[in-house]
Amino acid sequence: MTGRDDGATAGRAAALAAFDRRDDTADLAVLTAETAPAAEPSRDSGDGHRTTLRFGHDGLSLDLRVRARGPHRSLSGLVGGDFTHADLEVRRPGSVARVRVGTDGTFSVEGLERGPLSIAVHRTGRRPVVTGWFTV
Repeated sequence: MTGRDDGATAGRAAALAAFDRRDDTADLAVLTAETAPAAEPSRDSGDGHRTTLRFGHDGLSLDLRVRARGPHRSLSGLVGGDFTHADLEVRRPGSVARVRVGTDGTFSVEGLERGPLSIAVHRTGRRPVVTGWFTV
């Protein structure tokens, strides 16, 4: 046997990430809506497949649009609620990328690889709000 299958390694990393304890003081955002891409798109408009997700917690809303184009994914969205400043963490097993949320609540991330991720929203003067793990 020559080594571990990359899929098995990624799955193990995702499982371990789900038990990450650094968010024990964060609030959990609940998935409130989801639209999946069509099983067989008839014509690609150039945007690739799209999925939308909506999370919410105590007046905070997080609307996400995941676009798939080949092996890469992009993530864009809108953070809504009462806050003066917010940042996002796009958390992957083994890495975290910080993303600035615009004054209008918008954000975007390009060039993500397929796999599990979770979003943490950090607002000034409030506890972080995190999503559960989902796959892009």
